[in-house]
Amino acid sequence: MVKNCKRYFYLICLFLFQTCAVQASRIVKTIPVGNSPSGIAITPDNRFAYVANNNNAGIVGGNTVSVLNLETNKLVATITDMSFAEPYTITINADGTKVYVTNSNGSTITIIDTATNTVTGTIGGFDGPSGMVITPDGTTAYVNNYGGPDGVGSGNATTVNVVNLDTNTISGTITVGLAPASLAITPDGAFVYVINYVDGNPGTGTISVIQTSDNTVTDTITGFSGPFSIAITPDGATAYVTNFGSNNFSPLSGGISSEVSGTTVSAVDLNTNSIKATITLGNQPAGIAITPDGRFAYASNYNTFYLGPNFTNLTAGKGTVNIIDTCTNRVECPVLVVGASPSAIAISSDGCFAYVTNYTSNDVNVITIVDEMWLDACK
Repeated sequence: MVKNCKRYFYLICLFLFQTCAVQASRIVKTIPVGNSPSGIAITPDNRFAYVANNNNAGIVGGNTVSVLNLETNKLVATITDMSFAEPYTITINADGTKVYVTNSNGSTITIIDTATNTVTGTIGGFDGPSGMVITPDGTTAYVNNYGGPDGVGSGNATTVNVVNLDTNTISGTITVGLAPASLAITPDGAFVYVINYVDGNPGTGTISVIQTSDNTVTDTITGFSGPFSIAITPDGATAYVTNFGSNNFSPLSGGISSEVSGTTVSAVDLNTNSIKATITLGNQPAGIAITPDGRFAYASNYNTFYLGPNFTNLTAGKGTVNIIDTCTNRVECPVLVVGASPSAIAISSDGCFAYVTNYTSNDVNVITIVDEMWLDACK
């Protein structure tokens, strides 16, 4: 297995050497965006990225979506709309014509036309939606409900909605675990994996496995600790889940308690629906994304805590990104230093760049995936 991976990696490196610019520094640009950027998605042609600005500070007019030109690495538009309510994630359809924004503090998903960067409609009936995936045929979406102020309250929901994208209406509801935080769909569209945060305590988190042919939960995987984000490898064989831990963000006894702060990523075998490896990273692993060749997973470490009594003085430590070798499930060097409270990660479809949203520093880091280090590794 490892020998085959190394041989495959050598061929990938030779290909990327011809198609990607080699950079001396892994972080080549920092792009200012809106307040509390969370979710990010890239258009299929790799020309633009859309960033959901969650507006944690509650700034008037701060609920926005930033549009980034990835050819110039500049902010080119800021979209505002009355429908935005703490925008949280971004999902783009396969032909790149529509952007779907989950409004985590409300009950809707906002639809943006990428040709004009204007809002063309909303889909209603959710409860604090915090994630969305679209089936390969583009006809159906699955949206997880974390819970919002107009429903059962944050962290109290237990459902995933099925959405007909031809009519933009909810066509079904599936009961999953407590506080579904995110979800991912297999490349063939046969299954949706929903991570359930539950209470953030060690081992209480779960994954609900939805079979899309009949929208039933066929299995439940246990053993996660405040699961925050999930990504599935292109071959559909493995899922990587970040274990954020409790969102109390509270250090104990002068250090970080393992019962408060998660420090691991779980690798899940999707053939057996079981955890096959636990990988130690930094504090509060948050975002996760996998390179298009399936060779590496990039995971962000949020590293943000309340330093004052009674959950006051929220302070961000040094944000980092770890690189996981998916063949060996080992963490590779270097550890990449990014902005404050790195949340989500998106990787371009050509495998050349990763984009990290930094929730506290209000910016996006652009990271080169191929540089001298990896080229040396290929020799």
